[in-house]
Amino acid sequence: MEIVVNNNTITDLAWTNLYKRLEYDNLLPEKELPQRIIFQPRILKWTAAAAMLIFCFVTGMYINLNKRELIILHNEKNATVLATTLDDGSVVYLSEQTTIRYPERFKKDKRVVSFEGDAFFDIIDQQERPFFIITELADIEVVGTSFHLKSDHDTSFLLEVVSGKVRVTLKSSNHTVTVKRGEKTLLEQGVLKIINNDVNLVHKNFTKIHFKDERLIDIVKIINQNAEKIRIEILPELENRVLTATFSEDIPETMIILICKALDLNYYQKGNIFYITE
Repeated sequence: MEIVVNNNTITDLAWTNLYKRLEYDNLLPEKELPQRIIFQPRILKWTAAAAMLIFCFVTGMYINLNKRELIILHNEKNATVLATTLDDGSVVYLSEQTTIRYPERFKKDKRVVSFEGDAFFDIIDQQERPFFIITELADIEVVGTSFHLKSDHDTSFLLEVVSGKVRVTLKSSNHTVTVKRGEKTLLEQGVLKIINNDVNLVHKNFTKIHFKDERLIDIVKIINQNAEKIRIEILPELENRVLTATFSEDIPETMIILICKALDLNYYQKGNIFYITE
């Protein structure tokens, strides 16, 4: 005699056995429950599909949110040096054809950026939160320092340290070197070599500099870092004013005049200090 068992019969038997096991183990509530709870396969299928759609939607939102938090800054060919201030107060000076990717807010335990091109880094020292630079050729760990880095997608790599020290690990071989003040490392025939370097050759003074959507407090900080004879002070209520500007010469007095004209502000001088006010 041939016995035909369809999917509904199998489902019913499975739920009956499950109920009996729960009843045997005293795991059923005291209130009366139906002996079987039958999920129709069709309903179950659409429930699973709905759950998957919700999961995909949430995941998509998370990814998009992360993308919105990631800042990608690119300086075009033949462009003026582009200065930007990171979340921790570190400053990066991007030369032409240079790209940096970094989060709007760094994590609590580490700071990570990815980079390609030619730039000068002035990194704030935070020993509890190390700073990492990811390039095509090497991974770089920074310990509160300033340095010049050039890393292209091919075989070009150069790092010159002005202050502090930098640890460089070559991705192709895991070869690691530590570069200190007055030294530079470059890639020759697939190997990182360290040689002595004239620190004076690497300096962050630029004849032209560009700011894109930069806060006034950060612009002033960068000017003060590069100026030797003057200093700029601003009122706290002006710190978050945003400015996009290109300065064609590195004369601080000229920069102050242009800032005030662009933001409709005033300034006055006492000794070697310039005060910007409303």
